[in-house]
Amino acid sequence: MRHRQHLARRPQGRRAAGARSVLPSLREAGPEAGTGSAEARLEELRREYAHLREAMVRRPVVDQARGVVMAVGDCGAQEAWEVLVGTSQRTNTTLREVAGMVVASVGGAQIPEPVASQLRQSLGEFTEERK
Repeated sequence: MRHRQHLARRPQGRRAAGARSVLPSLREAGPEAGTGSAEARLEELRREYAHLREAMVRRPVVDQARGVVMAVGDCGAQEAWEVLVGTSQRTNTTLREVAGMVVASVGGAQIPEPVASQLRQSLGEFTEERK
């Protein structure tokens, strides 16, 4: 019995007291307080989630293309990345599209000429730098 009385008289921990002190300010602010910022934050998180999902879909293609460039150009991962990014920038084509073309070329698809010539030029530049 003494044990139960002791528990009943024990002061509540810091966490409970801190939470209790916040509640009055939330009640005073009313039910509409903070909903705009919460909605904005939720929308921001939704956009970030969509972006991350898209990146997860896109990344394997870019990594595969990097592997193809490494094999064909006898270069390292960083050099292959620079070839793909440089080709993308110089041909005004997204990196994902360039990577898709490179990966599809392994199966026999033709890479459109502006992109193909830029890939050859970029690979040639790395080959010349190594000599």
